[in-house]
Amino acid sequence: MAGPGVEDDPNLKGLSLPKFNRMAGDSVDESQFKGLSKYFNSHTNRGRANTAKATYAVFGAIILYFTLKPKSKK
Repeated sequence: MAGPGVEDDPNLKGLSLPKFNRMAGDSVDESQFKGLSKYFNSHTNRGRANTAKATYAVFGAIILYFTLKPKSKK
């Protein structure tokens, strides 16, 4: 059972909502991507996964750097 939507709310009359044509995982012609966008994009599941993996790798590298760097002598 659906609740009231934007169409039913008089305060939101005339509000234009964006129309999304594509979601990740939809069929996309991957030949249109060049360079880094071939591996890091938001249009394919593989591109989104690569972006997430790169983010985790950067955070891991930062944590390792601060964990393993020599302590300063004062």
